[in-house]
Amino acid sequence: MRTEYIIRLDDACPTMDRNRWRRVEALLMEHEVKPIVAVVPENSDPDLIRGPRIERFWQQAQAWVAAGWMIALHGYSHTLRPSAPGIVPGSGKSEFVGLSLEEQRRRIRDGLRTLQEQNIAPEAWVAPAHGMDMKTLEALRAESKIRLISDSYARRPLLRWGFTWLPQQLWRPRRMPAGLWTICLHPNDMTDTDINLLSSFIAGRRNEIVDPREAASRAVSRGFSDFVFELAFRSAVRIRRRGEKKNG
Repeated sequence: MRTEYIIRLDDACPTMDRNRWRRVEALLMEHEVKPIVAVVPENSDPDLIRGPRIERFWQQAQAWVAAGWMIALHGYSHTLRPSAPGIVPGSGKSEFVGLSLEEQRRRIRDGLRTLQEQNIAPEAWVAPAHGMDMKTLEALRAESKIRLISDSYARRPLLRWGFTWLPQQLWRPRRMPAGLWTICLHPNDMTDTDINLLSSFIAGRRNEIVDPREAASRAVSRGFSDFVFELAFRSAVRIRRRGEKKNG
């Protein structure tokens, strides 16, 4: 097993920070990196309103598709509320966890309709704030052809519950040991330092950054070693978050 990376960009929507997204987009295009882009169909989250509405946003999303970027359905409205932990422990907030199956199906159905009206067919699912439960998976099966999820604490792509899972464990570029590592970035919040770090990382490790489709094609059934890794990684995340709260 060698070290591989996937780049994921979260919170694309018509009210995103146009200038920051353009800089990240230009960097990835220059190096021919094909990321996952998590698109919010009908944003209602005030934290994602970073400027005037971009009138040509959907044309830009279509250009991403043409460049080979993978579009992911990123919830429906990205409105978060306190919730119980879901399948993947997150921030304690979610758009989906705890909702009825009927309501989850409606949100996924309406989100897909918005993208399809723009001639965009999402290939993957990214839950806002990692928040999803078993009803979310049932809703995805019932309302969509999506069978690829970008999430989970693992070190390789796995098959579970009828879906292919590409692990997502990092929030900034950093050197990692053998395994598949998805770096989740939020261009709306990236500083000049963050973008320069990403540029240096890509330049130094371009051959290790893979197309998410190719990685997904190598998914295997979850085994005991994957179970052990997930437990250890979850424990490390909990310790880190406790430290952040204590120091915050």
